Amino acid sequence: MPVAGAPSKSASFFTWARINGIYLFSVYAPPRLAYVEFSALLTNIIEGTWNRRPLIVAGDFNAWATEWGCRVTRRRGTILLDALATLEAALLNTGATPTFTGALGYSVIDLTFASDTLAPRNTSWAVSELYTHSDHQAIVFEIATARPPGPTMRQSCKWNAPSLDTECLSVMMANAAVPPGPTEEMATRLMAAITSACDASMAKSSGRRRRCAVYWWTSEITDLRRSCLRA
Repeated sequence: MPVAGAPSKSASFFTWARINGIYLFSVYAPPRLAYVEFSALLTNIIEGTWNRRPLIVAGDFNAWATEWGCRVTRRRGTILLDALATLEAALLNTGATPTFTGALGYSVIDLTFASDTLAPRNTSWAVSELYTHSDHQAIVFEIATARPPGPTMRQSCKWNAPSLDTECLSVMMANAAVPPGPTEEMATRLMAAITSACDASMAKSSGRRRRCAVYWWTSEITDLRRSCLRA
C-alpha cells in the first residue's frame, strides 16, 4: 500500500506513517531508559498523535502489566497505562502468548493499541509462529476496512400510499437490476431501486403530484399494461 504521509523530521525511538487512511506509529522503548526518559518518550508519542486519527500504536515497549498477559505489573507498565489513558486508545493484545523469547526467559512486551474509533474494527490479533530471525515473534492483526457511506437519506421518505400506481410500481421493480456483489453494496442498490420505484409510483405525503422517474412511461403504456393484466 502507498504511504500517504510521514513525519517531516525523525524522532527518538518512534516513527509513524499514514497508510490507507490509518496512522501507524511504530515504537521501540529500550529497556535502558530510565523511568523519566520512558515517560518523556510516551509524552512525545502522544504529542505526535495529536489530530491524527484513526491510529494504531504498536511496538516493543519493554513494559510489564497483567493487562496484557504478564504475571506482574511493573512501574513501566503502570506509566504506560496512565499515558495511554489520555490517548483514548484500546489494547488489542489478546491472551498471554509470549511475544519475546530470549536466553533468560520469555515475556509479553510487544503491544498493539488502537484508537477508540478504530478498535471496534479489529477482527483478529495473534502472535505468529513464523520464524522471524529474531527473539521477538511477529504480531499479526487485522483491521476491517471502513464501511462505505450509506445512501444519503432524503428529508422526507414518506409516500402517500392511497396514490399508489401498482402498474408503475410493478414495471419499475421488474426492471430493477441488483448485480451480485458484497452484501452491503447489494442492499444499498436494492434500497435505491425501491426508493426510485416508490418515487415513480406514489405521491409524496406532502401531496405533491408524483412524477414518473422514467421518461418513457406514458398514459398509453399504463392503459396497455392494464389490458394485459386483465387478459
